[in-house]
Amino acid sequence: MYDEIRDAFGQIHATDKMKRSVSEYLSGKEQKTVKSSFRFRPYALASACALLLIVAGVGNWYFWEMPVAYVSVDVNPSVELTLNRRNRVTDAEGLNQDGEAVLEHVQLEGKDYLEAVELLIESDAMQAYLVENEKPTVTVASAKADELLTGLESSIVATHYQGMCRSAEIETVASAHDCGMSLGKYQIYQLLAEYGSGLTTEDCQKIPMCQLQQLLAQYESGREMAVENQELDWLQNGCAHHNGGHHHQGNSHHME
Repeated sequence: MYDEIRDAFGQIHATDKMKRSVSEYLSGKEQKTVKSSFRFRPYALASACALLLIVAGVGNWYFWEMPVAYVSVDVNPSVELTLNRRNRVTDAEGLNQDGEAVLEHVQLEGKDYLEAVELLIESDAMQAYLVENEKPTVTVASAKADELLTGLESSIVATHYQGMCRSAEIETVASAHDCGMSLGKYQIYQLLAEYGSGLTTEDCQKIPMCQLQQLLAQYESGREMAVENQELDWLQNGCAHHNGGHHHQGNSHHME
């Protein structure tokens, strides 16, 4: 019985037509699979292109807008400007209470650094501190500090207000921030420390900029004695050139 069934099936052979049908069927399935694969590729390509554009856009924005320079303006208010590669202000921060108060009255973000510094100096809020011939100190930390200083030294900051324009190492910015000080004040603190003044960063935070400048001038002129407690108390309460012991305008914000 088994042999009969085997012989019957053994006589069945695929005709040419059957072979063509099977070949066409398999070929059709393959084409459908290929078409299905290609059907989704344009969407994948579009998504990849969109992602690349986003990444390129973010990278381009970050390249131009990332902080690359800092400019601190100190009178008694201490204000620090953060600049991008276009020398435009991306952030303005008051680093003491007087600085915060001044910034409530002037908008500096988005402006060229020279325009921003001049607007700040000439604002009514800052003018209240520029009394008794007090002079602003502008300190720049940047890889292109020379270029920025050239602009500042040709501006009204130097020509009209006889402001002092300095440069500082970009690495000192983080140290100044850690101490809660502006770049300008921190630089003077460093110079006073080299002269052996004995002042701490906490001491300098409470001393008006005009007093720090005068104290530095004394050391540059040959002073050797460290600052004692009585002198420190006096430094923190008024500017030396104020007649009658008048306190520095607005300095009461920092008294503890």
